[in-house]
Amino acid sequence: MKILASNWINILGVFIATLFYAVILNYSDSNLNYNIFQSVVAGLTLICFFGMMFWGLFIISLIVADLLLIVWSQKLLKQKLLVEWLLVSSPFIYWVIKYQEWISLIGIITFFITQLLREKLIVKAING
Repeated sequence: MKILASNWINILGVFIATLFYAVILNYSDSNLNYNIFQSVVAGLTLICFFGMMFWGLFIISLIVADLLLIVWSQKLLKQKLLVEWLLVSSPFIYWVIKYQEWISLIGIITFFITQLLREKLIVKAING
């Protein structure tokens, strides 16, 4: 259960990075003329409501991949985390290529970084 709970770093990391990207995107768009508060609200709306499909798919994929790859055996943990990153990121890579959804690219890159950080959390949880 501690391994599944370590997904908080992935969820929080991707959320913060994509929110930061959305705020900058909204604030820098000269057609919108948003102030910083409006940019944050627009970014939150984008991430939470427009991104509902992303979050649902992302969280379910994380749980399923963890159950299949990591929970039963923690041997070759780094390799398994990288395979998990590739499996979970593949639909979002498709979105980037097909629809030029660059916010998904930010999420993919952040997810890769948080997976590497998550390895330390899992090792710490296993060792006590």
